[in-house]
Amino acid sequence: MILLFVVGCSNGQTLTKYNHDQLSEDLKKEGIDPKLPTRFPMAVKDAKIQMPPHKSAIYSVMFNGGDGEVFDLRIHSGDVTFEGDFEKEEVKINGKDGFYTEDKAGLDVNWKDGDYFYILSYQTIGLDTEVTKETMIEIAESFR
Repeated sequence: MILLFVVGCSNGQTLTKYNHDQLSEDLKKEGIDPKLPTRFPMAVKDAKIQMPPHKSAIYSVMFNGGDGEVFDLRIHSGDVTFEGDFEKEEVKINGKDGFYTEDKAGLDVNWKDGDYFYILSYQTIGLDTEVTKETMIEIAESFR
């Protein structure tokens, strides 16, 4: 059973609680124990682990909302490097250094916490659910 609670967001957007207990257990079976989000700007219809067909240090989870919203969480258990020329804004996620990026396709927030590097993405093309930088940071700060 998933319980939903509504909590406020500093930018006026309402976030809904997400119970990640089953997802956490499923990831432990894959050999990792990362923190996971506990709030989203929509009710999460389902969360699916996307495992590559080969051994990888990257674990991807797709969080799907009822109106087509998709948040992609990539959890890296190894080192992460970024290449290319892109604009990024330094941010803090629960006191940890991170950065935020935005382009016409979507929003990303990136940070390292403990043994894992997290990349949370939201694709904005064609969706009515408005997500802002502040919302992305609020979601990232909900990781427990």
